[in-house]
Amino acid sequence: MSDIYKDINSNYERLSEAERGVIDFILKFEKIEELKLKNIKEVLYVSNATIIRACKKLNYATFSELKAAFVQSREERQRSYPVASNFVRVLEDIKKDTLTTLELIDENNVDQICNCLINARRIFCVGTGSSSQVATEFNRKLKLSGLWTNDYSDKFLIECIPQMSTDQDVVIVFSLSGQVDEINETMIKAKCNRTKIISITNVAANKLRAISTYSLLTSSSGDQKKIRSRLMLHVMSTLIFEKLITKVPSYD
Repeated sequence: MSDIYKDINSNYERLSEAERGVIDFILKFEKIEELKLKNIKEVLYVSNATIIRACKKLNYATFSELKAAFVQSREERQRSYPVASNFVRVLEDIKKDTLTTLELIDENNVDQICNCLINARRIFCVGTGSSSQVATEFNRKLKLSGLWTNDYSDKFLIECIPQMSTDQDVVIVFSLSGQVDEINETMIKAKCNRTKIISITNVAANKLRAISTYSLLTSSSGDQKKIRSRLMLHVMSTLIFEKLITKVPSYD
């Protein structure tokens, strides 16, 4: 059986809005083996046909087959990461999230993002809450490579970006959830200026990913998801920068 998370990442764009809602609901459901079609229908008000279409677009013939893939993935993780001390579990979870995040990467996508950043007239690095530290650090690195860039963490300043951005500019957004309405609405306004939007967010994110010109996804699991997700945002930002500096001859 194929890896369910890779299947979701590869086919997510094929899903309709309702079908994405179904998959997002399943991703957040804790006891997947107990999930039934009626649970999804009662919460999302969707039909059996919508759920089955979502399964088939991910290359699973039935809802039961999709559930089995999630269960198998969980059991494989449990076999790989047996019960251990709290410290060891934290280390193993970080390792698992890092490896999964790296597996989600498409090299061509990273290459396009780097070209986009290098050719931009201006770069707006956006992050709020715990993600703001990632945006600030990434902004600092970009400045070292000689690019015009500023970081934005204050919501009022972020809301001003569409008043400044043009079709020659790029906004790169670091967001754990991708579901912050104020940020997403601002990105839509910037996109109306034909500004390119790059998002670095969690694999379960929906809205921000749909808005973005390019997106890179991270993985998180276990407790303290916010802390680990932010770490994965750092991992992804580092990867982008390391790739970018290979394309900037003047970087020392």
